[in-house]
Amino acid sequence: MLFFFISTIGKFLTKDEDRDRELMARIKARDTAALSELYDNYYRLLFGLILSILKKREESEDILQEVFTTIWEKAEQFDTERGTVYTWIVSLTRNKSIDRLRSKVYKEQKKQSVSLNDEDVFHPLYSEETNPLENTILTDRAKRLHNALAEISAKQRKVLQVAYFNGMSQSEIAEEFDIPLGTVKTRMRDGMMKLREILGKELKG
Repeated sequence: MLFFFISTIGKFLTKDEDRDRELMARIKARDTAALSELYDNYYRLLFGLILSILKKREESEDILQEVFTTIWEKAEQFDTERGTVYTWIVSLTRNKSIDRLRSKVYKEQKKQSVSLNDEDVFHPLYSEETNPLENTILTDRAKRLHNALAEISAKQRKVLQVAYFNGMSQSEIAEEFDIPLGTVKTRMRDGMMKLREILGKELKG
């Protein structure tokens, strides 16, 4: 679900995949200016993703820095044949966030689901630093995604939230909330299908 949200917003930010691939080529050649440009293009979006998972600004800022350090150190691992630069860095960001969430420090804390009123999930996607057009696009898309979540059932929303915002596996969700594993899978599948339907209509509109 979260990947679908970020991908939807990302369509309006990844205006030029050729540009991103060129930046990655320059990063592989150890061009620090290219890394700075990539950071400027995506730091707001990635920070929003991290914050939605960790819920702590300081921790999220640390992970954001780790992400771009990893991009610099492991740029050679990006395979142009397997996807876009955008999907690669989003996957990298989510994986690092989930790893931190599952770390010893976070394991000691009780998992909490994301509230639909939690502005931290979407607010970092736009700020005064963006241009007016980009702000308008991001604000509008964030509201549409927020509203789409409200349109699916509470049970579907719950399992999707704890899975994608808290990094819980289907088995962990079943155990945590005492729900049959098959039921968890069904709710997640049906919820995803409903969200895709709602957001698909929104985008066409």
